[in-house]
Amino acid sequence: MQLLKPEWVNHDGDKAIFSVDLHPDGSRFATGGQGQDSSGRVVIWNLKPVVYEKFEEDEKVPRLLCQLDQHLGCVNCVRWSHAGRYLASAGDDKVIIIWQQSRLGGGAVFGSNVVNVESWRSVTTLRGHNGDILDVAWSPGDVWLASASVDNNVIIWNTAKWPEQVRVLRGHTGLVKGVTWDPVGRYLASQADDKSLRIWRTADWGTEEKIIEPFTECGGTTTVLRPSWSPDGQYLVSAHAMNNGGPTAQIVERDGWNTDKDFVGHRKPITCVRFNPNILKKTDSKTGKSVQYCCVAIGSRDRSISIWFTSLKRPLVVIHDIFEDSVLDLSWSNCGRCLMAVSKDGTLAFINFSMNEIGHPLSEDETNNLHIKLYGKSAVTSASSVNPAIIENAEILRLKEEESEKAKAASSREFSQRPTPATPQRAPINKQIETRTADGKRRITPMFIPPTEGVDSPSKSYEASFSSSQQEKSKIVVEKVDQIVEPNVSSTRNTFCGSLSGTPSKLPAPLPEEFNGMPAALPARLERSEKALETQGSCTPIASGKRKHDDPQPIVVKRKRGRPAMYDRTPVAPPSRASTPPPVAQGPPSRPQPVVTTVQPVDVIHILPEASLSKSARIQIPGEPSGDSPGPLLVVENDHRVGSGNVGVGSSVPNLHRVTREQVNLVSWVLFFTSQVTAASATTKIATISCRDKTLHIVDIKTGEMMLPPLQLPGRASQLFLEEDIVIVLTTDATLIIWDISKKKRLLSESIRYLVEGRSGGVKSVSLALKGTPVVLLTSGEAFARCQELEAWLLLGESSSVRRVLQPEYTMLPQCYQSNPSLQPLNSLLHQTAAYSGSSRVSRPLISDDVRQSMTEVYLDRMLTSARYLHSSQDYKFWLKRKVQFLIKEGQERKLRVIFDDFLGPRHSGHAHTDEGAWSPNIMDMDKKSLLEEFLREILLAENSLQLQRLYSEYKSQVDGDVVENI
Repeated sequence: MQLLKPEWVNHDGDKAIFSVDLHPDGSRFATGGQGQDSSGRVVIWNLKPVVYEKFEEDEKVPRLLCQLDQHLGCVNCVRWSHAGRYLASAGDDKVIIIWQQSRLGGGAVFGSNVVNVESWRSVTTLRGHNGDILDVAWSPGDVWLASASVDNNVIIWNTAKWPEQVRVLRGHTGLVKGVTWDPVGRYLASQADDKSLRIWRTADWGTEEKIIEPFTECGGTTTVLRPSWSPDGQYLVSAHAMNNGGPTAQIVERDGWNTDKDFVGHRKPITCVRFNPNILKKTDSKTGKSVQYCCVAIGSRDRSISIWFTSLKRPLVVIHDIFEDSVLDLSWSNCGRCLMAVSKDGTLAFINFSMNEIGHPLSEDETNNLHIKLYGKSAVTSASSVNPAIIENAEILRLKEEESEKAKAASSREFSQRPTPATPQRAPINKQIETRTADGKRRITPMFIPPTEGVDSPSKSYEASFSSSQQEKSKIVVEKVDQIVEPNVSSTRNTFCGSLSGTPSKLPAPLPEEFNGMPAALPARLERSEKALETQGSCTPIASGKRKHDDPQPIVVKRKRGRPAMYDRTPVAPPSRASTPPPVAQGPPSRPQPVVTTVQPVDVIHILPEASLSKSARIQIPGEPSGDSPGPLLVVENDHRVGSGNVGVGSSVPNLHRVTREQVNLVSWVLFFTSQVTAASATTKIATISCRDKTLHIVDIKTGEMMLPPLQLPGRASQLFLEEDIVIVLTTDATLIIWDISKKKRLLSESIRYLVEGRSGGVKSVSLALKGTPVVLLTSGEAFARCQELEAWLLLGESSSVRRVLQPEYTMLPQCYQSNPSLQPLNSLLHQTAAYSGSSRVSRPLISDDVRQSMTEVYLDRMLTSARYLHSSQDYKFWLKRKVQFLIKEGQERKLRVIFDDFLGPRHSGHAHTDEGAWSPNIMDMDKKSLLEEFLREILLAENSLQLQRLYSEYKSQVDGDVVENI
C-alpha cells in the first residue's frame, strides 16, 4: 500500500474541498469545494502526475486540466456519470450544473493565472431545490440523476430530457445529506438529519422501508451523510449511526432490511462511506477455495479512514490522523486499486493498493451473471468485451473495434429513450376487518392475498460473510368495527324457532328490497323468512327430536380458520341421518309448533377472488394535469354515512357508498350506490364501477351521468379493465366479457376457467393487442392470445416453472418502451407480468446440460412462433438474434449454416435444387442480408469467436461480394 498527499492538489491553498470523484476511465479526477470570495469551484485534474512520479516531475505533463468557477456558492458534491460523458456538480447555490467536455481548446481563466488545458461547457443547469444541495448520484446506466438537499427533498431528474423532473421524493423531515443507488437500479437510498434512512422503489417511487432504530441517538453534527451500496447489491452501509453510545457505520441487509450488524471502531461520527465498485475475490490459503467479497472505505470526523472486507471481522487497514479536519468524501477508481479522500482542511490523500492486498476483481460478465442470478436483471446492457486471442486476419480485429464503439452508441441511445416507469395500481391486501358478536366473540373477515410478484431478494445460494436470521414483521392491519354483528345462521336455529313458538321477538325495521348493500343482508333475509312462515296454511308440530327421512336436510359447510381457498370444487356430503337435530324451544301447549323447512343454497364456484376496494380509494383519471395542480381523481367511499343517528343493521336508513370526481378538493359530481363498490376504473371519457350486487355502471367521466342502465353481470367482478371505450370484466367464475361501449356491442363472452385452473397464481391483466386481439396475462408468466379463426387461445409466453430450468441469459426480455408498445407487442405483453423480471431466488432443478440446452432452444423457437403470429418484426428480430447468440455460444455450426444459407439465398448457398423463385429476400418485412451482416458480428462478440471465425470469414466474403456486384 502506498499513501500520498500531493500538495499541488488544492483550491487556492487552504480552501475546503468537499467532494472528489475519479473518472471511470482513470484518466482524470474532479474536486469540488470553495473558491474565491465564497463562491464555488470545480477543478478537473490529471491523474497521471498523482499515480506516477515521473509524470509529476515532467513539466510538459499538465496537472490541472480545467477550472470551473460558475457556481455562486460552495460546491458540495461532484460526480461523474458511469459512462464518463458528463460531470454533475451541486452546491449551496441550489443548482446542479451538468458539464461536458468541448472540442474547443482551453484558455486562461478570467481573473486568475490558471490556464485550462481542456474546455468543459455547461450542458444544462437544473433548478428545483429550495436549499443547499449536498449530494448527487447517477443511477445505473445513467438513466436518472438523484439529488439531496437541505429542503428535506430528493429530486429524480430525467437524464434523457434535461431538465425534466421524474419525481420529487417527499418524506424526510430533516436535511437530506446523502443518496445512493442500488447497483441494479431497483432501489434508491437517502439519509437525512431526521434520524432515518429511507429506501425508495424506482418502480413507483414509493417508500419500501424506513429505518430509524440505529439512528435514534444520532445528532445533526455532520456536514454530509454519504451512504453507499455494495456492488453485489446485498448490503447498504449508512453513514452516522450509533450503537451503545459509540459511532458506527450501519450495515443494512437487502434481504428483509435487517440492521443487526455494523462497522465499529471510529471515535467520532461517520461522514462518508464508499464501496469499491468491483466484487473482489481471493484464494484462501488454508482451504484453497476462491472467496468472493466486497471492500468498503469509511471516513469519519476523527480524521481517519478505515478499509473493510465483508469477508473479515476486522478492518484491513486503519489510517489515523491523515487529515487535520473531517473526512468529507471518498472515491475509488474503476480498477479498484486506487482510493482518494478529501478533507475540510483543503487537502487530498491518494492510497494505492497492490493486487495481492485488495484482491482480484470479477470480470464484467461475471458481475452481470451474478446480478442476473440474484435479481433476474443486470444494470449493464452493452455487449460483453472481446476475449483477446490470436486472430487469423486483421479484418476481424477492425470489426471488433467498430462493434465496440457502435455498442456504446446504441447503449447511450437506448437509455435516452427509456421512459419513466408507470405507477402500478393494486388492490389493498394489507387490511382485515374485526367485528364482535353479541356474545363477545371476535370475528375476523379474511382478505384474499395474491401471490407475491417480482421478489428481488438475493439468492440464499450466494454466500457472503453477513447473514440474516431475522424475519420481516407482518404488515397486516386489522381494522376494528365497534358495531355488534349478528351471526349468519339458518332459520332452524333455536332462537328463531323460540320466537315463533313463544312471544314474538322484535325484528329490526325492514329495508326496501332495492337496498341490497352488505349491512342490509341480514334483516332482509330474516324478513323474507318470517313472511314465508306466515303464509303457510297449516302448521304441523314437531313431535320428537327425530326427523323424517324425506325431510330436506341443510348442508352445513365448516371451513377452517385462516385464509380462504381461492376456489373449492369438492362437494360437501350432507350430515348423517342419524345425527342429533338442533334443539327446539318449547312454546305454549295451546299453540302448535310450525314446521321449518330450509332451502338448500346453490354453491357458487369461485375460480378467481372477488374484487375489493378499501373503505376509501382514490383512482387517478388519465390526462395531463393543468399547471402545477394534480390531475383529477375518482374517489370511492364505501360505507359512506349520511345524516345522523344509528345507521346500519337494524336501521331504516341503508348504508350508502359514494363515488365522486375530485380535483384539488373541488367535487365535480357525486354518485351514490346501495351496494358496495368492489372495483372502479376510468379513462378520459368514461368511468366503470362494479358493485357486489353483480351490476356494472357506465358513467360519463365529465358529467357523471349514466350512459347506460346498469349492466347485470353473470357473477361478481373479479377484475375490471378499461381501454378507451372498451370495457373488460372478469368475473369470479372466470367468465370474460368484453364490450365496445361506443358501438354498444359485445365483442367476447367466454369462460376462461380452463386457462386458470391448474396453474399457480391468477390473472394479472386482460387487454386488447393489435387488431383487437384479446390477451390474458397470468401471474405465472403465461400470455394467452385469442385466435378468432380457430376460436382458441394461443400460449404466447411460458410458465416460470419451465423458465427455471432454462439458461437464464436467454429468457430475459429487452427494454420495454411504454410510449409506443405497438413496436414490440409481444415484449410489451410479457413485460406486464413480473414473472420475466423477478428474482431467481428459487432453487433450480438439477438437470443435465444437454436437457437444459435442448429446452432453451425449444423456448427460443416458441418465442419466434409467437412473434410471427403477432406480426411483430421487432420482436421476431430480437428472439432470432437471441437464438443466433445461443447457437454461437453452444458452437452449433451446422444450425448456424442453415440460418445463414437461408439469408444468403440459393444462388450463394450452393443449394442448386432450391427453387430461387420461391426464396424471398425479406422475412417479416426485414431484409435478410442486413440481418445476416448483423448476426455475423455476433460471432466477433462471443467468447468462442476463434472457433467460428472461419465461418464468419466464409459468409462475410459472400455478403461483401454480393454488395460489390450490386454496385
